[in-house]
Amino acid sequence: MLKKINNLILLIIIMTQTISCQEKANKNNNSFQIDKKEIFYNDKKIHLGMPIEEFAKIVNSEYRVAKYSIPERTDKVWTWKDGGEAYVNDSGKIKYYNVNTNDDSLEKEYNSIEELVKKVGNYENFKEEKVSGQEQIFYVWDKLGFNVAVHDNTVGQINLYPIAFTKRETEYKLRVPGPPMPQSDDYILTDDKTDVENYQVMLERQPKTEFKGTFSYDGNTADFAKIGYTDYNKMVKDLHIEGSSYDPPGDSKGWGRKIWLNYDNCLIDIRRYNNDGKTIKDKVGKIDGVLSIEIWRFTDEDRK
Repeated sequence: MLKKINNLILLIIIMTQTISCQEKANKNNNSFQIDKKEIFYNDKKIHLGMPIEEFAKIVNSEYRVAKYSIPERTDKVWTWKDGGEAYVNDSGKIKYYNVNTNDDSLEKEYNSIEELVKKVGNYENFKEEKVSGQEQIFYVWDKLGFNVAVHDNTVGQINLYPIAFTKRETEYKLRVPGPPMPQSDDYILTDDKTDVENYQVMLERQPKTEFKGTFSYDGNTADFAKIGYTDYNKMVKDLHIEGSSYDPPGDSKGWGRKIWLNYDNCLIDIRRYNNDGKTIKDKVGKIDGVLSIEIWRFTDEDRK
């Protein structure tokens, strides 16, 4: 009788440990797979355009919603025969540039188009276009390291971030009246409040932790828990996407990998990030890794 009780206790312990291990495995499971031109998350099929709530149920993890409203605006653009161009920037100033002359004394902000005309002469064309306001919505999985851009309550774009936003973008701080703020590599002082606002908007939609899950393509897997900040080439090798067919279009060879699925015009855009020459390198160290993995729909123009 005692032997049976001991065996029963042992069985309960084994079952408890098994359940605990399964729960731990499920908790740590964070895997995107591309197989036969279809997309899966933890072996469950997903796709662009599916209802965002259905996607959230498949992920089955805590998320938050980041929203940003873009007000209605009117775009104004002036062009000159010599290649000059000007537009109204976010600060309401007239920003002028000319790729043919590259004159720093002229390429700056002006308070009005009349002020600019006095400097460079009359413009040839003027275009004004009203752009309707819109609301950008992101579902953010902070603990898993990815977010989803939501379009009309559906999955518009999936973004995985193996490198934290704060490791690749320096914070903007608004310069205020009074004693000068100390110089620091931790932030950039600016007189333009839109710089600060744009930084905060981007930060809000970013996950608070890095993507440390796995990404698989046709049976080949890159484990981002093992891929470091300088392992871009390791990721390429792990996924077997070294060939020229994965090169980005144009002159961007070496600065990313593109997997054209064609299924539902789906593109896997793997973007590279290197911080050579950036001041933030002194703070975070050398980085040559995967900036993001973006899953979105492409057009024929994107292939050029």
